[in-house]
This record gives sequence, structure tokens and C-alpha cells, in this order.
Amino acid sequence: MSEIVVTDLAKSFAGQPVLRGVDLQLAGGRRTAVIGASGSGKTTLLRLIAGFETPDAGSVTIDGETVSSNRTFVPPHRRQIGYVAQDGALFPHLSVEQNIAYGLPAAQRRRRAGADRVRALLDMVALPADFARRRPHELSGGQQQRVALARALARQPVLMLLDEPFSALDAGLRAATRAAVATTLAEAGVTTLLVTHDQEEALSFADRIAVMRAGRFTQVGTPQQVYAQPVDRFTAAFLGDCVLLPATIDGGVADCLLGRIPVAGNASGAATVMLRPEQLVTRAAHPDGTAVAHPDGTVVATEFLGAEMKLTVDLAGTPVAVRQASVIGTALHSRVRIDVQGSAIAFPADLAGNGHPPP
Repeated sequence: MSEIVVTDLAKSFAGQPVLRGVDLQLAGGRRTAVIGASGSGKTTLLRLIAGFETPDAGSVTIDGETVSSNRTFVPPHRRQIGYVAQDGALFPHLSVEQNIAYGLPAAQRRRRAGADRVRALLDMVALPADFARRRPHELSGGQQQRVALARALARQPVLMLLDEPFSALDAGLRAATRAAVATTLAEAGVTTLLVTHDQEEALSFADRIAVMRAGRFTQVGTPQQVYAQPVDRFTAAFLGDCVLLPATIDGGVADCLLGRIPVAGNASGAATVMLRPEQLVTRAAHPDGTAVAHPDGTVVATEFLGAEMKLTVDLAGTPVAVRQASVIGTALHSRVRIDVQGSAIAFPADLAGNGHPPP
């Protein structure tokens, strides 16, 4: 299981900085996802690690060997890196067997051992052996991506790079293919780096998440950490819906529109508190209007999402997003109160935008 270390990596195109001193450590055998919007630099990072681009500064090392720096450059084919693109990039005129065999050493492709290896790889990506004779157009999108993964694994890579490999698939197939690929890579013990703009994909696939903005990471941590404990408002909003409310914090408790809520950390004074919509639960407002800690609100919009229902509650003129189980059945225009589960995250009140602006 190989460890990959990216140190102070920088890259510009036509004088415009794309990566700005990026540091990242990929633990051996683990899955890391870099997530960011289009143009944030995540694909450039992938291409620098693969050897498709050369860095302006910084270095990439694999198991302690420098493969990219301002003085060293190891070409892509000598880096023992597997690469799966968004569309799979299979050869349409070759069979599945021939596509996978293309990833094998040339001397092995025509021997019996090569055919045995192809069958083993098909089994590894959960495809039947009789798929070997099919052409790519005879496969579903998810099956094509599994063949592309098998071809990349044929090289016995120490690192697998996945460049938004599931984005072209429909929602149901995307989830199933993502789970199958994650299982295959875990069983093979291959260190993996996924780049994506899909929050759900990154959170469900990876052991570690790196959120990228304007060529830098805003936060690196476990999926649970970056989702539940974002370091700034940009990271919070990029990873999912969030409720942001002005508050005054004293003694670890925020006083805000939703009442008094415990706050993680040691912030105090004026702040903006962040909650995820799933932390909020509605209940029927008290019919006689007796005073309670939480004010009444009105459900002004509902969105049915299957297992969940997304509500918008007008609370004293402020729209508040709520996600709860659809079986609760809260109706449009009903009067409700909102209970809060867990604690909030506090951000400084003077950061009115999306966290710290890029340089």
C-alpha cells in the first residue's frame, strides 16, 4: 500500500494561478476525494499527479520517490498509476477482453496468463466472464466504467486516479457503480484519489475529503468532520444545505431565532450559527399560543424527496430550511414549531460572505 505526498504544488496557465501551494497526503490503501466547483483546480491537481502536466513549483512523491518537481520528472507510464476518466475511454473497436488486456504488459497479453488475468479482473469488478467477448456499445454505462477500472487495475497500480468517473451515469446506476468501485479498490488495497464536484459522491466514497476553492484547500478531514464541523461558511454551504442565522453566543450557548442552542467550540459574542436542515424537526404549534422558547412559524413550501421531505418554514419573516422524514407528513401552510437536534457551528459575524476570500 503506497503513500503519495503532494507538497506545496503550484501551477499557472497563461499567467493565471490554478493551484496555489497545495499540500495533500494520500494514505496507503485509503480513498481520498478532492471536491470543488468547476475551475477550482481539482482536475489540474489530478493531471499533475498523473504526470500529464508539470508543476511550476512543489513536488509529488510516491513511496518517498519524487516523480514531479522543478528538477525531476518521471513520465506517466513509469509512475505505476491507474487512471479512469469520466467517459471510461474504452476502445470501441476492441472487445471487453481486449480493452482490459491493453492494460497488461505487452509480453503478457498474448499468453495464457494474460487471458487468466483478464478473467480474474472481470471477476474483481463483478462482471460475468461471458462479457469478455462483448464490445463497449453492448454494455451499460456502469458496466463500461467497471471495464475501464479493470483495465486500469491490470497495470497493478500503486495509485488509482478517478476523474469524475460516475458523473455521466443516472442517479441509481451512479450509486451502485460507485459502491462497486469502492469495494473493488478496497479489496485490492489500492490507494485512490477521486476528483468530483458531487458532494454526495465524495462523502459516500472517500475515507478523507479535501474541499478545494480557487486552487487551495479550505479543509481536509474525514467526511464526518468536514460536513458536521466545517471551518468556514464556504465549506459549509458547498457540502450541503445549511441554515445560517445571526446569534449572540455566551457560555457555549447561542441565542438566535430558533431559541437557545448549544454551540461547538469556544466562540462568544456576535456570530453566525450554522445548522444542517436535518438537525431541525417540526412539531405542531400549540393551539392556544402559550409562550414557549421557540416561536411559531408557517410552512410556506414543501418538496417531496421520497424518504425525506424538504420544508421551508417562515419564522418571523426568515425562511428556514428543514429536512425530515416524509412520513411525518407536515402539510403546506400548517403552523409549526422547530426543535433543534445537536449543536450548532459558529462563524464570526464579520464574515458576511463565503468565508475568507481567495487572494
